[in-house]
Parts: sequence; structure tokens; C-alpha cells
Amino acid sequence: MTAQTAWHDDITINGQPYYTRHPVPDYGPNSDAYLSNLTHQQRDHLRAIHETAHAITALATGAHVHYAQTTTTNLLANTPLTTTGTRTGAAYICNTRDGQSLAAYLGAGERAEDRWLHQNNLWTPLLAAGIELGAYSDRQTLLAANPHIRFGIDRNDYAVVHDLADQIITTHWDAITKVAGVLKARLHLTGDEIADLAGLTNGTHTCDYTA
Repeated sequence: MTAQTAWHDDITINGQPYYTRHPVPDYGPNSDAYLSNLTHQQRDHLRAIHETAHAITALATGAHVHYAQTTTTNLLANTPLTTTGTRTGAAYICNTRDGQSLAAYLGAGERAEDRWLHQNNLWTPLLAAGIELGAYSDRQTLLAANPHIRFGIDRNDYAVVHDLADQIITTHWDAITKVAGVLKARLHLTGDEIADLAGLTNGTHTCDYTA
């Protein structure tokens, strides 16, 4: 970890703080409230960036990717809001190599979205918080598997997860942006298609799938 992250607990979900990297107003547990300044096209692109980053991080660490998919804003128009919003997508993989690879995979979605906002001069603390809140299920999965990870501690801080993801994202950023453009248009790509587009190898397939 290059520098200790000062986590902020302004957002509350079910009586528990949801930690973000920057202080923000609490607009409730729904990520859509934090992303209201983005256009539908921008939200669609963020969804594609998120799922593509998961998939390419998995490929880069030797896992097998079954597929990645996302949903357009138009298709979500009549979808009831969930705790973390209506941004819907998934990347299904198996055969992660180790705990660090799994951590990088689970952290990659939110970190890639954050990078994309910076790159396109859209980043604000509020949008960053919406992205982090949209990664609720990713974080819950990782924390369930690694209960020793916490927020705001010197060792085993969640910032380590972000750092691991950032390293892979930086190396493969051109591939992530390229594949995300295709995923945004097509909404579904197989792991082999993603690997071909990214110039990577899809790992050995010896299982069904795990999220």
C-alpha cells in the first residue's frame, strides 16, 4: 500500500457505516442518488467498465472467465431500486489462483470506474461514493471470505484490495477500455471473446462458475 487511506463513514446502510475514500453527504443506501449528474450513456459505460475490469483482472491472474454481461439504462427504466441501485451487470469466473488474485478481481470494478471518471474529467467525491456504493456486493463477498480485512487500520486495510486492483488495471487499462466499448454495445461477451479482444489467455475451465 503506497499511502494509508483515511476512510469516511458518512453513508449508513442498515445501521452500519459504509466506508468511502472521501467525505460525502448521506443520500441514502442507493447508489443512483449519487450518480444523478451522469447521463444514461455515461452510466452505461461505467457498468461496462466495471464488469470488464472484473473479467480482465481475472484473466490477468490466471482465472477462467465464463462471461461478462451488463444491462442498459433503457432496460433498467422499470426495474425496482435495490439497496445499491439499478446498475446491473455480472462477470462470472472460476479457478482464481489465490487470495490476492480474488481480492484484485473483486476490487477491480469500482477502481476501474473511478479511473474512468478521472480520465474523462468527470470525477467528483459524490460520484466516487456512488461507485463505491455500487460495489456493495463485491465488498461483501470479499469481507465474508476475509473477515480480518477492515477499514481504517494499519494492516489488512481494505485499501490494500484497491492497491492490488489498481496495479492490474494500470497494466491492462487499454484492454479494459477497448473491451468495455464492445461490451457496452453487445451487453454480453464470453470469456473467450474477452480474452481475444484483450490479447490475453483464458484460464483452464474445470468448473461451472463462481461469482
